[in-house]
Parts: sequence; structure tokens; C-alpha cells
Amino acid sequence: MTNREAYEVWTSGNSKWVNWVRPVPFVMYDCSSEDHIISFDTADVSYVDELMKDTAIIVDRCGYSSINEGLTLAGLGWRPIPLFNGTNEQKGAMALVDIHCIECALLWGAEVIKTLLFEDDAPPAFLLDSNRLHRYKMSTSVFDNSWDLYNQDIPSPEYFLDNGIDKIIIVGEKIQKDLRIIFHSFQKKGIKFYFTDGYNEPEEVRIKKVLFR
Repeated sequence: MTNREAYEVWTSGNSKWVNWVRPVPFVMYDCSSEDHIISFDTADVSYVDELMKDTAIIVDRCGYSSINEGLTLAGLGWRPIPLFNGTNEQKGAMALVDIHCIECALLWGAEVIKTLLFEDDAPPAFLLDSNRLHRYKMSTSVFDNSWDLYNQDIPSPEYFLDNGIDKIIIVGEKIQKDLRIIFHSFQKKGIKFYFTDGYNEPEEVRIKKVLFR
């Protein structure tokens, strides 16, 4: 499967959310290196018992594990929407964020997505790499391919509400700064937020305002 074909699979169908699939990793992907071997198992998504059409999920996991979890959620009826926006390092440099494994996982995941049937009103499960905010540079030979999520990268609160979504579950180690910046204002529109580490029951949270990125 080519990178273009994989992108078309991830954006296929009449889903209301596929316009937010980020094209960057599909354009950049290179799975030729044997250093980027990935493996998949069914993820533990016991924090949801069944499909809830009024609930979107933000899967903020390390590396390609968010894709693994997103595909498991897809089996329950959520539509996985990859939001990865990092780029590959320049030749001879070392990257802050490993994008190659994510690219390979998206290619593999396209084969899974092809076998699934999604309802047109399937709620979204947005997939993120929790390593995206790494900003530590050891030397000038390190390529800074870290990235932030911005408001334009996800639907507006009005779009969520217009499409029946008034709850968002964030799954990860913590609610990261870029998410808090975006989602603080969503609360004023009536969207409720829940957080879970993936093992415990999601608990409703109030996201505090962040003044600076």
C-alpha cells in the first residue's frame, strides 16, 4: 500500500470527522528501515464499556501506541482520526520525536481500517503522540520535530455540539498543556471533559486556563 492509498483509507467514507486527519505523516513516511519494527496487540480500553455517540475520545499516548488504542476503539464503533503533525529528521541528524514508527503504524492501521464498517455518525477518537512536546536539544545536530496541537487542528466546540458530541474523554498520563489551552474555552460552550489514565474510570475534570504556551 502506498502512502497516498493509506491516507485515502484513513479519510474514506462519509464520516463528519475525516477532514481533520493530518496528511503530514503520510507524505513523509518511510518504512524502509529495519530499525522501525512495530507490533500490535488489542489495547485495553476498559475505560469505555460500549459506544457512546455523544462522546469523543482524545487518545494521547506515547508514539504509535495511540494508533493501537485507536484501532481497538474502532472495533467498538469510534472513528479513529490521526492528528500527528511531526516531520522526519534531516539526513544525518537525530530527531527529538520518533515519527518513523508512527508512519509505519498508520500504514499498518490502514489495512485494519479497510476491514471495518463505520456508521456515518460514528463519534471520533483523535490520536496524538504524547511525545510531541519534547523540546530538549542536546546539540545542534538534533532536529527539533516537536509540535503542538492548535485550535485549527481539531473541530470547534460548535461543530462538536452540532454533531451531537457534548463529552470528551482524554486518555493519557496527564492533560498536556496544548490540550488545556484549547479545551478551556470549550467548557464555556457546554462541553464536559473527563480524564483517565486508561486503567481507571474516567472522572469529570475542570480544565484550568493556561496563559502562555
